[in-house]
Amino acid sequence: MTSTEIRKRFLEYFVKILARENMEHVEVPSSSLIPENHPTLLFTNSGMVQFTPYFLGEKNPVSDFGSKRLCSAQKCIRTGDLDIVGISKYHHTYFEMLGNWSIGDYGKKEAVRFSFELLTNKDYGFGLDPSRFYPTVFAGNEDAPEDSETIEAWKSVGIPENRIPKLPASENWWAPGPVGPCGPCTEVIYDRGEDFGPEESVPGLTDNPRYLEIWNAGVFMQFNRNEAGELVPLAKMSVDTGSGLERLSVLLQNVDSNYETDLFRPIIEKIVSLVGEKSSGETKKSVQRVADHIRASTFLIIEGLYPSNKDQGYVLRRLIRRVFDECVWKLDIDSSKIIEIIPTVIEINKERYPEIDKLDFITGVFKTEIDQYKLATDRTRSFIIKNYVKKGVKDIINPFDIYQSQGASRDLIENLAIEQGISIDFSNFDSDVASHQDKSRSNMSQRFKGGLGDHSIETTKLHTATHLLHQALREVLGDLVHQMGSNITSERLRFDFSNDTKMTDDEVKKVEEIVNQKIKEALPVNKVVMLKADAEKTGALHFFGDKYGDEVSIYFIGDSIENAWSKEFCGGPHVTNTSELGSFKIIKEEAVSKGVRRIKALC
Repeated sequence: MTSTEIRKRFLEYFVKILARENMEHVEVPSSSLIPENHPTLLFTNSGMVQFTPYFLGEKNPVSDFGSKRLCSAQKCIRTGDLDIVGISKYHHTYFEMLGNWSIGDYGKKEAVRFSFELLTNKDYGFGLDPSRFYPTVFAGNEDAPEDSETIEAWKSVGIPENRIPKLPASENWWAPGPVGPCGPCTEVIYDRGEDFGPEESVPGLTDNPRYLEIWNAGVFMQFNRNEAGELVPLAKMSVDTGSGLERLSVLLQNVDSNYETDLFRPIIEKIVSLVGEKSSGETKKSVQRVADHIRASTFLIIEGLYPSNKDQGYVLRRLIRRVFDECVWKLDIDSSKIIEIIPTVIEINKERYPEIDKLDFITGVFKTEIDQYKLATDRTRSFIIKNYVKKGVKDIINPFDIYQSQGASRDLIENLAIEQGISIDFSNFDSDVASHQDKSRSNMSQRFKGGLGDHSIETTKLHTATHLLHQALREVLGDLVHQMGSNITSERLRFDFSNDTKMTDDEVKKVEEIVNQKIKEALPVNKVVMLKADAEKTGALHFFGDKYGDEVSIYFIGDSIENAWSKEFCGGPHVTNTSELGSFKIIKEEAVSKGVRRIKALC
């Protein structure tokens, strides 16, 4: 069964098959990989992320989706497993999570039945053998009792109790943190047989490849842990499930690893073709890591993300540079050939995600970052040769000196040291880097807060001008442009924005003309304060969601927020009318880093 068919059957079961008993779910499209206004997440890391406000009661699913029963195939990024990507058969940076949700609707019995029916039905499901199922449940502890209700639910569909492992909270209790909604969960473990590993009395406790977890069939949010640490039953229980498309594909395509499924196999084959006769068992892990990282990078780039030195952009930069390291140092692939892998990634995924079919744009970002990294590599190599090789040094005791002077990553320093025949001691490297970064953050915090040097009249004018500039840039260069930072003094504004190429003279002139036209139109600058959830619905721009509270201020330029020419989440201050700005002049447009440009301007 192809991955496309697996995804289709999963969603159609909840949308169409369950409609026969009036239990149909509404399919919700995958949300962005960049979560909107999430205080703790850099990336969407599960199917539940976009539904969190509904589970917390902040939004009404019926109002927004027409149902309390939902399903989706969600694009996800997780970075916690980067060190084992390529080594592990099942862990990835980018993956798809199939899931279904009940927000105060059905409960444990229905969730278990749905998962069992879909997994076992041969006509519209996956036709798996239920005698190989080992659904795990919460064993109970001093906080909460054994999840007997879920045990009975599994028994009701034919699973004997001796094949229902009862596991501790570390395995079968879900909680987002020390306080908040929480509860037991149940996971379907599938016994792949003796060819994959030895039999165990309690499947699910160890990392045995024989027992493959294929579905978290229910996180049952039935309690709330209060500030005192007490568990209080919730008035209505909600259900959150998740099944990795890659894991299901392994089982239903009868292969040993995610990398052998149709989601990865063509990518792997393309990389191996570039490796050529040098390909061997020793290169397998590097090939798999390259496949994973190029796939993840491609999906991040199509979100409008560019490599940078902070937040999500830093993760993208690290992924692309790790691709370079693996290809150049481990696989002996010329770096210019890396982009030849991207069309295969697009071909596999464009049917489900047509927005990914932008080869020139994606390869452009890759090329730019790879070229920059090549320069960093050459510069660092020259530094090592000059300061160590030519001086006869065979052991580098303090690699932090290279990091500090060249900005080189640990991986690059290590690869170049090996290339030059030098041993290197990294024992104190990580702590030195952490200390250096803490000092840098401390120094930056003493600089302009919120991008403003002060609240003088001139600074306030220039702050309003940044809003005009931002919208003008989006009109000229497109909606992928967004603010990456700003610094405003009474003398000038500095505005950083996402764009992968240098602006032409005509583009700069057009932006300047648009801003001056809006100044000439004498548009009112208004402010409104509203709940963040309501503010998001206005379409106001907001790219730094983690700094906003439950209520936000929107500054909009125009007569009303509905037809405003510009509207953004912002803390102010601003002028009351654009005519107060006088005139606007761009004095410089330059690069900050790859994918980030900077404009300096004045009024």
